[in-house]
Amino acid sequence: MAAAAPAPRTNSKVEAEFRARTKKSAALYERACKVIPAGLTHDSRTLLPYAIYAARGLGPRKWDVDGNEYVDYFGGHGALLLGHGYPAVIEAIQKQAPIGT
Repeated sequence: MAAAAPAPRTNSKVEAEFRARTKKSAALYERACKVIPAGLTHDSRTLLPYAIYAARGLGPRKWDVDGNEYVDYFGGHGALLLGHGYPAVIEAIQKQAPIGT
């Protein structure tokens, strides 16, 4: 049986607020646990009680599927260098995509 999003382990107000603000991330985590070990694709994304699921990024910021905004201090997947959605990179991809990789 697949794991569901873990129930609160504490009476932490911070965790309660996080859970209240990230219901869609919790649901996606529960789905992910059914098909991906631990519900995550990389150890560094492990957060308690569950990871957030990003919907978009721009510059140094990310927005999760619940609409919460975060500063991306991890800067992974190449965002460390230029940020998310860097205009020159987007333009280069748009020019290259129609002619193949």
